[in-house]
Amino acid sequence: MSGNPKNIIVLGATGVIGRHIISELINARDSFGRLAIFTSEDTLQRKSSEIETLKAKDVDVVVGDITNTADIQRAYKDVDTVVSAVGRPIIDAQIKLLEVAESTPHVKYFYPSEYGTDIEYGPQSKNEKPHQLKLKVRKYIKDNIHRLQYTYLVTGPYADLYIGKTRDEKAGSFDVLGRKATLLGTGKERISLTTMRE
Repeated sequence: MSGNPKNIIVLGATGVIGRHIISELINARDSFGRLAIFTSEDTLQRKSSEIETLKAKDVDVVVGDITNTADIQRAYKDVDTVVSAVGRPIIDAQIKLLEVAESTPHVKYFYPSEYGTDIEYGPQSKNEKPHQLKLKVRKYIKDNIHRLQYTYLVTGPYADLYIGKTRDEKAGSFDVLGRKATLLGTGKERISLTTMRE
């Protein structure tokens, strides 16, 4: 992480990518102070065993609504770094999170949920629905964030999401056991992938 984060809160910590982020942060606990997650009441109920496992690893759990300013302010208490791994359907909810972070002097660093392909440099991005929300967040950052330091973590596509059976073959996939691959384009284009795990 850039800067010198001391107290970190993760949003979306029980999601597809967030699970890996929180796991690595737990592994690096000796390099900073407080580690917390901000989650909804619904997630607290649906993923109770996962939340209890995090608590057992000394992770603070803050429950609230990411669209509620007072809940966000409470979540940001005593943290200097916000790591967002919120999922695609609520990517633009980060605008409220950024707004509150910008006006909270002790919050210094914000990592928006940007994992995956680089949305700004492909001309087709503006037409892809998930990218539209990410582009909206980036525009908000450019126009409104002046004090807060932010970093886009662009990883490239995750192999974990494409290798194995998928529900949406239009996204491309490799089913090794079924000996079947669904390729995008001509199949000759180059692509680089990363994995969620180490």
